[in-house]
Amino acid sequence: MKKAAIFFGALSLCIAIISCGFPGGSINIKHSEYSHYYEMTAEFNPDRTGAVERWLNKELATGDMSFANTEIDGDITLDNNSTFYMKKSPGFLNIKLDKEKNSDETYQKVRSVCEGINDVVR
Repeated sequence: MKKAAIFFGALSLCIAIISCGFPGGSINIKHSEYSHYYEMTAEFNPDRTGAVERWLNKELATGDMSFANTEIDGDITLDNNSTFYMKKSPGFLNIKLDKEKNSDETYQKVRSVCEGINDVVR
């Protein structure tokens, strides 16, 4: 009976570890392309948030704008008047760009930045 209790406890612990994820977290990135908009959602290890913020600053920030140490849930307007929605918190980033409200150049730039997130979070 004691062996069964120990086995059941060990099994429960293994299931809990697997269901909660491994240390360091898992990475889930989804790129969605639709006729009117482009969207990228990334879930990643919160320890990689600083690297993501540095990447966004390097690729998108202009003037006094910075993505560092911020949580964002709203529309972003860049100096060239391009706009997109961003939701950002530790371990999470969602960017959604309306293709009809932005130039093709802006769409290509935002898409390139989003695709670059794949390497940044690894």
